[in-house]
Amino acid sequence: MIRKDILPEALKGVDFSDFWNDDLIRPAEGKTEEIQCSCNIPNLDTERRTIVNGYGDGLEIRVGERQMVERPIQIQSVVHTDYKSLVELHNTIVVGAGAQVKIIHCDDTIGDTRSLSNNETTIEIGAGAVVEYYKLQNINNRSGLINKTRITMAEGSTLRTNCITLNGGHIYNHYEIRMKGPHCELQADGLYLIDGEQKCDNYIFVQHDAPHCKSRELYKGILDDQARARFNGHVLVMDGAAKTEAYQTNRNILLTDKAHVETKPFLEIYNDDVKCSHGSTVGQLDEQALFYMRSRGISERVATTMLSYAFCDEVIREIGIPELRLAIEDMVKKRLHGELLPCSNCALQCSTPCNGAEAHFDIDITKL
Repeated sequence: MIRKDILPEALKGVDFSDFWNDDLIRPAEGKTEEIQCSCNIPNLDTERRTIVNGYGDGLEIRVGERQMVERPIQIQSVVHTDYKSLVELHNTIVVGAGAQVKIIHCDDTIGDTRSLSNNETTIEIGAGAVVEYYKLQNINNRSGLINKTRITMAEGSTLRTNCITLNGGHIYNHYEIRMKGPHCELQADGLYLIDGEQKCDNYIFVQHDAPHCKSRELYKGILDDQARARFNGHVLVMDGAAKTEAYQTNRNILLTDKAHVETKPFLEIYNDDVKCSHGSTVGQLDEQALFYMRSRGISERVATTMLSYAFCDEVIREIGIPELRLAIEDMVKKRLHGELLPCSNCALQCSTPCNGAEAHFDIDITKL
């Protein structure tokens, strides 16, 4: 089942469509079916809920021209099933010229039943619009996720996007971003933390069609155990895209000799008047830093956790919603130290200690 959580439909300047589905299931009159998304960032008190089984068109959001949407919009895609399932949904987001909006899109599963989600999201950003789009992924180790996001940017628009993968059997993120007009600005970040036999593939394609556009990509990953990851980045600068600035970086840390990563940043440039760079690194934690911390009485496990979090912080601190950033900080800390390190001995003091219990990250939506 997939649940859609959205802001009240009365929100000025924003239109929401219904789900379309052949097998639509709605809660009985007067009853509410609660399905908790473990991301829970933020926990919206919504006025409408729709339950969907199977296939169908997903959510459609339209933000009117010059509308300033003050509160973030959250989409929760939660797969909850007792049998192997294939889920396919297509979401459409259209942001009018001069509008501003922040969107949080969570993918989650309940239970450990195997499933495959094949989701596609199309985003159209109007001239001069400002959009923040955050993708959070936390699914069980037996499930897969194919996440395809296609974005077009009109003249003078700004996009900040951040894809954070915390857990999943096999996750494939595919981003295509095209700058159709001049003076566009893009900041695309990603963070993937995987262990066991998990797999995570990230592909991002950025096309500069017009002059005076800027793009910056920063993807970071930490791999433990036998985890495997791939990064494929492709920046295409067209002939008419003079004065382009494009920077692409991928950095990875392998915590074991069995973890494996393939990284392929790539620039394709057809204009001489540009500033472009790309690079990638694959390595281990700094042995000298580990030695220094251990010489000061810090255990190897705690030192590894602290250095790993410092590595992630460059991506986390770029999250533009303060409450979301604090919640992600806690989730990343808990993901890094795992179950082997009790909170009483943890150097990373989370705002919501684990204490052996399931962690929830509630946010007061009225303060956003």
